[in-house]
Amino acid sequence: MLPSSFGTQEEIAKKLRSIAKVHIFENVQSICHIFYDVFKIAYYALDRKKKGLKTQSDFPAILKRKEITKLVKLIDYHHAHDKTFTVDHELTQCFGPNFTEADALEFFEHYVEGDTVDKFSRSIHIDLEDGAKFMYKNYEANIHEMKPEYYLPYRGKRLPWIKHTIHNSTNIYTRLDGNQREIMYLCKYDLPNYDNESNKCYWVVIVKKNSKDKIAPYNFRTAFTIFKYNNLLKRLERYQPILGVLEA
Repeated sequence: MLPSSFGTQEEIAKKLRSIAKVHIFENVQSICHIFYDVFKIAYYALDRKKKGLKTQSDFPAILKRKEITKLVKLIDYHHAHDKTFTVDHELTQCFGPNFTEADALEFFEHYVEGDTVDKFSRSIHIDLEDGAKFMYKNYEANIHEMKPEYYLPYRGKRLPWIKHTIHNSTNIYTRLDGNQREIMYLCKYDLPNYDNESNKCYWVVIVKKNSKDKIAPYNFRTAFTIFKYNNLLKRLERYQPILGVLEA
């Protein structure tokens, strides 16, 4: 039997206040955090659904119950696998004003390029020619163009984070991007006392391969930081936990 529905916002607020009284403050904080994430990621899902409609309708777009349930499971997976890593000397060796673009390319060639595996033994290939492009972005043309004026130092200095994330992340998601199977690895890093940057950020590593290929390794495509939590939720909405996808 389903619970009774609410007729007004006032009824919802009244019910939530009465329920909250039975919880200690720490529980209320945790509950609010989790359900904020559910509401916010549902907002992004609804917004994407509206944009995907080919024709305008007089009736508002809504999420089906199974779509909402899927988002709740996605948030549960994220909270269960979200782990913070403290950035040590090994992960900050490329930081500092003296680490140049040339240093970044040399570091990529010697310490990042090559074959590796993730925590669950998935094979991943990181190619120098294609892989190093992630450190460059021509935002006007929206392409990765390897010219000095498009070099992104904040990506270059996080080069050691690529393999660290692949090797340690259990917060892993997947989706189909055309004929490509994409895997997204997430790690949250605590970066104390570095310049004016946020102490904590998410580092995202994306790998891909043909969805029908069961043998070849995944290929590294890009890596980037996410500082704003809502931006993370907006990206997560397009994926699903990899544990529930057998072909991944």
